[in-house]
Amino acid sequence: MPEKIENYCFGCSQENPIGLKLKFSHANNETITEWKPTREYEGFPGILHGGIIATIIDEVMAKAIENMGIWAVTVEMNVQYLKKTEIGKKLIARARFVEKRKKILYLKAEILNEQGEVTANGIGKYFFIKEAEYENE
Repeated sequence: MPEKIENYCFGCSQENPIGLKLKFSHANNETITEWKPTREYEGFPGILHGGIIATIIDEVMAKAIENMGIWAVTVEMNVQYLKKTEIGKKLIARARFVEKRKKILYLKAEILNEQGEVTANGIGKYFFIKEAEYENE
């Protein structure tokens, strides 16, 4: 039996004390997470740090791939920052699979503020490793 790997992911682990602790749902071919950023993740006063925005976009795309039953790693990602993403206000991040070419998966993601405005978006390329193998619990 393979050794169980502990999930200490900065984005999604519920055990990482400094992580984002993101939780995900899947509906209508999208993967979604809702999160309310706190000051610990601030860049400019009142604004979510751009690196955290990029992390959320990468994480939601990775979870969309995982939901497809695939293990893959990020090869390339491009993020556009369109509006400020405010601290203390709920955001929604969502991602969807676009296509697969050979061993590369392409995805798109976006972050929306409480008013439904897109504050950032991203496209990602992920290298297909293998079909996921989940341990029976």
